[in-house]
Amino acid sequence: MAKIKRSEFKTFLNTNTVLDPTWSLIGDGVVNANIEYNPKILEETYVSEDSPNVSVESYAPKMPVEMTALNSDAAFEYVDALRKARSVLGDLEIEVVNVWLYETPYSGWYHAEKQTIGLQIETIGGEGGSAAKMTYTINYIDDPVVGVYHPTDAAWIASPVDTELTTMVLGSGTLAPLFAADKSWLYYTTSIAAEDVTMASTLAGATIVQKVGAAVVGQGAAAALDVGANTLTIKVTVGTEEVTYTIIATRTE
Repeated sequence: MAKIKRSEFKTFLNTNTVLDPTWSLIGDGVVNANIEYNPKILEETYVSEDSPNVSVESYAPKMPVEMTALNSDAAFEYVDALRKARSVLGDLEIEVVNVWLYETPYSGWYHAEKQTIGLQIETIGGEGGSAAKMTYTINYIDDPVVGVYHPTDAAWIASPVDTELTTMVLGSGTLAPLFAADKSWLYYTTSIAAEDVTMASTLAGATIVQKVGAAVVGQGAAAALDVGANTLTIKVTVGTEEVTYTIIATRTE
């Protein structure tokens, strides 16, 4: 049983806009940061019983951060600019992505959650002769959006909601991860020892477009594969939600 290191759980702060996010790692200069879930507990002792019943009603998570002031660090510079401006209310409502790097990735994508936060800036300074420190608290707002994150590309994609396929089947080859085991993935890999492959995918009420490369493939129809890696895509549209599932199919012969 391997221990999970703190470095395998990373938090990225959006230091740009919601429409054009730039995900900056909160890490340099930070030696301790814990998500405190602060559960709200309801404890009741019923008249017919002697022992209390305890249940969790809600959470109010937050993450206090103390960091060394580093001019070259994007997260520090962003928070410091908000401090200098004495920003309040909506100007302090931004986004973070928490990434669980200890879980198995697929094609470089890891399970993650994105959440709106309210930033609470508290102190800057420190003892004479030592590096300056800043303290602030990340207050999580509402519920997180589950998705996947690619640390190398600094890219976030939300998991399908209305566009989650019911079935996704190839005529040959085994998908990794298995589609039935975890539908939240949008990226899959497979190896196929054949010149072509059939594709079939279903979701009631959805518009589905399947392709191998640029060639459209009908439901249950076969498409030719090149030797080596081939990109198969399945674009699923329901109302205003649109996602694309990607399969990297490697033809082995």
